[in-house]
Amino acid sequence: MNDYDFSRLNDKEFEVLCTDLIGASEGVRFERFKPGRDQGVDGRYFSPNGGEWILQAKHWAATPLSKLVAHLRTSEAPKVAALKPDHYFLVVSHPLSRSTKDELTEALGASCPVSVYGKEDLNDLLARHPRVEQRHFKLWISSATVLVHLLNNAIMGRSDAMLSEIVEKSRIFVQTRNFKWAVDKLNQLGTVIITGQAGIGKTTLAEQLILFYAKNGFEFLCVSHDIHEAEQAYVPDRPQLFYFDDFLGKNYLEALSGHEGSQIVNFIKRIHRDRATKKFVLTSRSTILNQGRILNDAFENGNVNRNEMEIKLQSLSSLDKAHILYNHIWHSGLSPEHVESFYVDKRYHRVIGHRNFNPRIIQFITDPQRLIDIPAEAYWNHIANLLDNPTRIWEHPFDAQLDDFGRFLVLLVAFNGSDILEQDLARAYAVGLRMPEHASFKGNREFGFVVRHLSNSLLTRVMAGEKRSYKLFNPSLGDFLLHRYAKDSALLETLFKCLRSLNTIKILQDMTRNEDISGETAMGVRRSLFDHEESLGFEGSHPEYLAKLYINTQRGLSESVLIRRIGSVTAVILNNPVTRNCESCLVTLVDALNEELATPATVERYVLDILNFGVDEKDLPALGDLIGLLELNDADEATEPFTRLAHQFMGDSLDEMFEESIVFSKGEDVDAANKTLLDMIDEKFTSWQVSATNSMRDEIVDAYDISYRMENYFKEEENYVSPRAEQSRLEALDIDDLFSRER
Repeated sequence: MNDYDFSRLNDKEFEVLCTDLIGASEGVRFERFKPGRDQGVDGRYFSPNGGEWILQAKHWAATPLSKLVAHLRTSEAPKVAALKPDHYFLVVSHPLSRSTKDELTEALGASCPVSVYGKEDLNDLLARHPRVEQRHFKLWISSATVLVHLLNNAIMGRSDAMLSEIVEKSRIFVQTRNFKWAVDKLNQLGTVIITGQAGIGKTTLAEQLILFYAKNGFEFLCVSHDIHEAEQAYVPDRPQLFYFDDFLGKNYLEALSGHEGSQIVNFIKRIHRDRATKKFVLTSRSTILNQGRILNDAFENGNVNRNEMEIKLQSLSSLDKAHILYNHIWHSGLSPEHVESFYVDKRYHRVIGHRNFNPRIIQFITDPQRLIDIPAEAYWNHIANLLDNPTRIWEHPFDAQLDDFGRFLVLLVAFNGSDILEQDLARAYAVGLRMPEHASFKGNREFGFVVRHLSNSLLTRVMAGEKRSYKLFNPSLGDFLLHRYAKDSALLETLFKCLRSLNTIKILQDMTRNEDISGETAMGVRRSLFDHEESLGFEGSHPEYLAKLYINTQRGLSESVLIRRIGSVTAVILNNPVTRNCESCLVTLVDALNEELATPATVERYVLDILNFGVDEKDLPALGDLIGLLELNDADEATEPFTRLAHQFMGDSLDEMFEESIVFSKGEDVDAANKTLLDMIDEKFTSWQVSATNSMRDEIVDAYDISYRMENYFKEEENYVSPRAEQSRLEALDIDDLFSRER
């Protein structure tokens, strides 16, 4: 007979078990309610005569029975009296005697029949209803009988020890949709390769699969070194599951030396033929799997790609993340004071919604052994700091799993600050490898090799038509690298000299604003970057990048140096094709005209080219200043086309430029709104150095249609909620229900 103590279940899982089990025992189906404040009802059934049966589950095994009795008397008894059920079922995880059952019944004070079930009763019922037991995997894997069965199915002592460890960890498992996908893949193909970044849950999913199949009669073998172990243990027609964790290992060059790659592929093919009785689960970091593909095309020839199911963090819904967090908290052994940190102002939402949410981070922040020196009052700051800067999560994948070339490529993407086109990344990488300080790099330097090795692990490849670009797999990796190398100005200069991109200047600005580096350090880096462009003779210099460097390095320079720089930057601007992003170029040309380093006619031709090419709104003020200066120099050919462009731009961007909340800030007063709009129009035209005519202003006002907009703006729309907003709202409510507590 089973002797479950139900400690592996959290309170919500215990409620689900109880409604399933009592329903099976009574031959009825209890209606179950989502987690949350239940008003005294965890399960409900309406009998054929219309009577209501109520089920309430209390998983308070660690609480003295006297406290449970007191809670029933003060909190539950009034609810029972208000509900007036025909039959009341109370299910608790405490062991109960006849007298304690009577005590619980008396505490409820119910006028209807009361059935009380304790730990022993539940075990009796589970023995009679094995299907219910089977559905609750976290329950049966803690059974002594099942554990013996599992361990008997382990081939060799190493697998035995591993199964014991898996069973011990199983209390924090959360079955997400990835589990179902993996089971489907195993049933279809026999093999699943679980890949993904470090800490995302590859091993956890594999361990859930091992338990699932071991419970269903499959022998289990953990492959430790090479595929020969599995080949030697392979018995036809006997249900067997083989597990190869991190199957390419850290030393992937050694792992695939000789015929190892093709041997793994041949074993996968053999598993596929015998998939009714054989399952093969492998895990690998995406980094290493990609290298394996490159080193040995046996994977491609064996069609291993179709077996691959990669766990991506995006595949976890907010509710999945909530269950992961809740389970870790419940089973963590954290003090009540530490647990309370998650509940203050519903901070658990901030953890669940954090861009760096990662199962490994959750394991870190809920491990009491890592919190010995962190008092409860400092715990939330510890959580927030780890989420914002999860250095301990990324140190190992970055330091230990990449060679010098891989690390350098990841740094280039990280310090570019946004997606980078493949050709730009390849160019920056090539420039970096030519630098003397990188001559001692070890590893494979070939760009294609390195970038494929990193794809879907530390980097993500983005396809847009024919264009390929790369970005960091997770934003927290960028945070980690920025924090780690912020003080290394020499490395910053090296990376930025390789990239030569506008984004690097923004990165510097952000690092200064966030006080990661000082203003003086940032100034020194910018000056070094300008000197680097000058040392190259400005060959290949991006005009806007160079102009921004010039503008942001003027302080402290002598007049002669400034004049020389204006001339150099102006030459680059005027000798390159125009681009949309040109604000700094326009500012520089104003300086060039003032210093007579460019003729009005030359600058005017450049401005006309820009007007024909098209500009962004943020460039219009600088363009207006430059055109105003040209007018002072009797060059007014650009004035009329610029005025037309500004007018058209405003007409096409009414919603973006003139927010209704400002236009209608004085209420439902058409005249006041009309005046406010005219003032906003004049202010915008003035910022662009455009002299607007009355007809232009009137045309914009007419196009805005104040009367129509006002009617809709003040119209009652309180009951409308967008489908996306409604979905988010409902999900947030489900999360609140999951985290609700009885007080």
